[in-house]
Amino acid sequence: MDRCEACERISACTVCGHRVTGFDHIGVRASTSRREETAAGSGRSRVTSGSGVWHFARPCGHRSSSAAGSPRVKYNGGPLWKTGYTWQSVYWGTYFTTPSSSSWVKRVDDAVLNIETDKAYSGGLSEYNVGMGRVIPHTIIKTSPPGRLSDSQIKQALTGWISQGAVSSLGTEGAYNIFLPPGVTVSLSPLEASCKVFCDYHNTVDNAKGPFYTVEPYPCTQGCNQCTSDPFDTLTQGLSEEIVELKTDMDPGTGWVIGNEELCDYCNTKFVCNRISTGEYVNAWYDKGKNACWKGPAGQRSELLSTDLDAHRVRVDTGS
Repeated sequence: MDRCEACERISACTVCGHRVTGFDHIGVRASTSRREETAAGSGRSRVTSGSGVWHFARPCGHRSSSAAGSPRVKYNGGPLWKTGYTWQSVYWGTYFTTPSSSSWVKRVDDAVLNIETDKAYSGGLSEYNVGMGRVIPHTIIKTSPPGRLSDSQIKQALTGWISQGAVSSLGTEGAYNIFLPPGVTVSLSPLEASCKVFCDYHNTVDNAKGPFYTVEPYPCTQGCNQCTSDPFDTLTQGLSEEIVELKTDMDPGTGWVIGNEELCDYCNTKFVCNRISTGEYVNAWYDKGKNACWKGPAGQRSELLSTDLDAHRVRVDTGS
């Protein structure tokens, strides 16, 4: 999808003013630690948008501001996750080969499996014609990434790993969770850096053709965990959101969206701490059957979830 409902009327970049030839769309979970930033060289500040589908103008690469869009659940006709699709975790860097990191890798592997196979959490997404997948053994890339990465570099690296056989070739029937070591910053543009502006995201190398992937920077110290101070809980909150949103919106913006938001983004605006049956903290997704955000088992929730439906009602539209 080159132009979507939220950006189809934008003809000039809202940052630099240059003519727009198209947009790249990325599904992003925003950090809560910073809401205002200054555009480089302009002396002007702007409030960053929250989680959702972010629009990066071509060819300049700036993120363009766009209207929020109408608050309705809509399927735009893009690819969705089918039963039996495959997840592979990719740990990038020699950091993950050390004995001290082995327990961390094991916990993260367990979390990926638990999130994907939880019948109430991932299983509930069947109302969006999305299935439950399988998890295959992880791989560790034994060369360290640079301290600062762009999404373009991640795409290039993933493509290379697939062609070299360093990771499994999943085609369009699966996705990769790419975990980064401490000290690595990911930038989506000169103004959008991990932890500073966003927590994690999902994307695709070539639109509906894939390969599809999530990017999980090492847990941020602030802005990405609204429940505890534990780095592992920080990771599972972000990981769960990207797993859900990749499955329901594999090519960002072409699957299930609510205006300019993906299914967890909508619930982030009224965030409530939830855990699945195995104990991992997860982010809620919007349950259109109940017109409410997903609730974990009563014993696992740290507070009741309440949704002000009169003030923020969602309309369901299953047409493309």
